[in-house]
Amino acid sequence: MPRPFATALAAVAALALTTSAAAAPAAPAADEVPSPLALNWTKTTPVPVPVGPGVTRTTWTETRPDNRPDGEGRVLQVVEIDPAVAALTLGSTVGTDDATSQTVADQLATVSSVASRHPYAGVNGGLFQPELAIGTAAPRVVHTSATAADGVLHSAACWDAAGKGSTGAVLQYGIPYITRLGTDLRLTAPSGDTVRVDDLDRTPGRIPHCPRDAEDTLVSGATGPRVHQDPDEIVVFTDDYGVATPKPYADPLVPATADPGYEVVLDAYGVVTDAHPGRGGITVPAGGRILQGVGTGAEWLRTHLARDDRAVLDLRLRDMTLNRDIPLDASVDVVSSFHRLLRTGDVPPATELPNSCNDGSRLGTDGVTYLCTDSRTALATNIKGNPVLLTLTGGPGREDGDYLRGFAALIDSKELSLVDAINLDGGGSTTLMTGTEVLTPPTDTQAGVKVHRRVADAVYAGVGGYGMYAK
Repeated sequence: MPRPFATALAAVAALALTTSAAAAPAAPAADEVPSPLALNWTKTTPVPVPVGPGVTRTTWTETRPDNRPDGEGRVLQVVEIDPAVAALTLGSTVGTDDATSQTVADQLATVSSVASRHPYAGVNGGLFQPELAIGTAAPRVVHTSATAADGVLHSAACWDAAGKGSTGAVLQYGIPYITRLGTDLRLTAPSGDTVRVDDLDRTPGRIPHCPRDAEDTLVSGATGPRVHQDPDEIVVFTDDYGVATPKPYADPLVPATADPGYEVVLDAYGVVTDAHPGRGGITVPAGGRILQGVGTGAEWLRTHLARDDRAVLDLRLRDMTLNRDIPLDASVDVVSSFHRLLRTGDVPPATELPNSCNDGSRLGTDGVTYLCTDSRTALATNIKGNPVLLTLTGGPGREDGDYLRGFAALIDSKELSLVDAINLDGGGSTTLMTGTEVLTPPTDTQAGVKVHRRVADAVYAGVGGYGMYAK
């Protein structure tokens, strides 16, 4: 049996060895590869510029614009939102209504009529596509993939055969939750019969950008943004659609748009106040909904809903990552995206994040390399859990940007400490505002004048927050 004195000596010796090992200097780490920002960018705002309580902006400028024909560097602007500093909210807005595109400046102006409650900062939101103006009073805007404002869904999620859903960000309680989203939209008649609803706030039969179900087929010969078609659909229009429901029109690529269809008007309680053949030209009643059907969708509405019937709409948003429903209430906003730029601090593989360039490219000074001039917008979270808004553009009066993967690699720089990020709409849509000042250059041209593009929605940081109960 060990003697107590010997045991004590052994314990002291072990402690000394442990302490010495802990105190010894660590072996020098291998040289780290400098980040893209460290290699070729300068922080032109050495100290973050306050733009509101808890909201700051930092600007980085490209130091050596190698291979760029104009010899001018690009500009990366970073807005960090810290809800620990002040009562802040993070939300999205569609502006005046869901069918009308507006500049980010005009959309943010609708957040509050009180000047002191104007958003501190904002950027353009998710992807969208204009509908044809044929047969309508004006072009209308349609969201791409799952989108919501104040708990009201405005678009269904993109569909894929694997059932993975589409990338998006749920904005709730001041934090963006980046995930893959799905939607499950159902309509139940008084008989108990249920039918799947295809989408919201768009012309039935014509599906922008991505399919919403397995029946949606890509239109052959379509130019510009991708368009799908489905001759058998039911679409719901919300009371913030803002304009009269669309009438049939002759889209030569999508014959279903000419279907006269069937239309049902619901009041705020889901009671049918009107049901008639034909569709379009009706304003959605306050708190109510309008249903439009074409093909078999029109036939289902005709045979299942009549005046004074009560219909039940069950519109669900699903988090495909955690396999759960996200309750839709006024605290929930959703912005859509096709691409995740960062996942837990890493750039996704090329199979998931393509090196795409949509709006434009130009030949570099080497005469060989093409440079992507698409401006970029991103929504991210950093290691502190704070929301971050980012834009990559040219300098004043210049269009510039990067390929998707180049943009992802840039914002993956350790200086920014970002964890997760999604790509928002870019090109001419890219807009950053602080207060009432637009800080990004206009790149679209109308009548020979550079203008900021009208967009479908905007993401902003503003006055608000969620207080604690008083003790």
